[in-house]
Amino acid sequence: MTGPDRVFVNGVVRTMSAGEAAATAPTAVACAAGRFVAVGTDAEILALAGDTAEVVDLGGATVVPGFIETHLHPLMWGLMLAGVDATTRACPTVDAVVAALAARAAETPEGTLIEAWGFDDSLVAEDRGLTAQDLDRASTRHPIMVRHTSNHGIYLNSVALAEAGVEAHTPDPEGGVIVRFEDGTPTGELRELPAMSMFGGLMPSADLESACRAMLRAQAEMAKVGVTSYHDLLVPAHLYPAYRRLDLDGRLQLRARLYLHADAADQLDDIGDATPHLEIGGVKLVSDGSIQLHTAALTEPYHDLGGCHCGEMAIASGDLDRLVAENHGAGRSVAIHTNGDRAIDLCLDAIEKARAAHPEQDVAHRLEHVQTLRDDQIRRMTELGVSASIFVNHVYYWGDRHRDRYLGPGRGERISPVASVAAAGLPYALHCDCPVTPVDPLFTMNTAVHRVTRDGHVLGAQERVSTRQALAGYTSEAARITREDGVKGRIEPGLWADFVVLDGDPLTDPDQADPVGDLSALHVLRTVVGGDTVYQA
Repeated sequence: MTGPDRVFVNGVVRTMSAGEAAATAPTAVACAAGRFVAVGTDAEILALAGDTAEVVDLGGATVVPGFIETHLHPLMWGLMLAGVDATTRACPTVDAVVAALAARAAETPEGTLIEAWGFDDSLVAEDRGLTAQDLDRASTRHPIMVRHTSNHGIYLNSVALAEAGVEAHTPDPEGGVIVRFEDGTPTGELRELPAMSMFGGLMPSADLESACRAMLRAQAEMAKVGVTSYHDLLVPAHLYPAYRRLDLDGRLQLRARLYLHADAADQLDDIGDATPHLEIGGVKLVSDGSIQLHTAALTEPYHDLGGCHCGEMAIASGDLDRLVAENHGAGRSVAIHTNGDRAIDLCLDAIEKARAAHPEQDVAHRLEHVQTLRDDQIRRMTELGVSASIFVNHVYYWGDRHRDRYLGPGRGERISPVASVAAAGLPYALHCDCPVTPVDPLFTMNTAVHRVTRDGHVLGAQERVSTRQALAGYTSEAARITREDGVKGRIEPGLWADFVVLDGDPLTDPDQADPVGDLSALHVLRTVVGGDTVYQA
């Protein structure tokens, strides 16, 4: 065994390995060349350290594997942070959004795009979306674009609508929606990518240095909350060079796994080999939309729309089959956005067809969000070897509205069925989808354990999980969905020395079935990647 270059002692080590026992937790770890080389008692590890290894005293704190955030958009988030904060926290009313945009317009050259992010029509006091008339009150001398918190819709003022060429006679693009007043006049809201893309300012434009600065801002925030690996789920080809530059310069401290936009798939073989901190995971496809915008594709109608609307697919089924088959045949994983159960059905159909057409390929595909996942679909995913990355934060942020408004009590209570997925043995992960909700793994785990909504109700108690299952969704199970469990997700010799030091033990009783404790009350003291500290409180 290689002698360690750094050891961490006087802790409580939760390895997340099979058969781990709460009463006999190790207290120390040894690291060398970026990997764990030993796990054991203080005496055992100090004996290995000799006189040359650095010794770090953990002061009785708890060590868990590094958190793997399997679905967020950090580079996009970093770029968006330069815009106006239109979240309900910052702007609780439509008038507050208008005032914030007007203030930004007053200091911005005429004709320059004003952007805002995080607006939630279901949470502002007026309980409605924005209109072009609202945004024109902020400025008619600048194009204005406000992103819905789901990132599945935008709101434009009249200047931006004109730039997009959207008028009363403009037809809805396939897979997209131009929201209109009763007389057919566009309100200013565009839903889903085919419609949103009509506005040329949709994708943030940034030079290489601006993109690098944005990524570093996001990286620092992720390290503070214990993220050691993350999956950026939709990287445009023009922003990929920022990742490569940061990796080559040694500034990419966390491990990034990227899923490129489908139209960048032909570049996958030309953008460099995987490194310890950067690799291409595959291709991201967006099959449907957002439940909050009534654009997720359901098998049964939306509860609040009179029983006549089930949402639409963002990709026609024939195109979906083709895209999945092309990528599967090329040995590339697809990660498919699926909020509605109809979308899940069609995506599983596409994966099944692709596997039948290319049986020689053994590729790990995954479905993202899976808000309305049914039991029969869980069984089918298990049979097809398709994993689930679950957006469980929906329970807290929009669970009350899913139950009372969008889906109704039956479907609404069951959203994000983590317990059912875990019971089936299906590889799963939990995620935040930042900037849709904040990146905070301990909060997300706590939501999976307690399933308490923003209004304080328990939503679907039968889908609560144990603290160990929640932690697994960010560690050992999260590594399984990409078949990386041989290099990360647990604290064992030979795996990357990626871990988080907490001020309390989330697994005091790791086998307890009922929700106990408040994981979100724990604090990250230290984040370690490859044995090196990248954040310390």
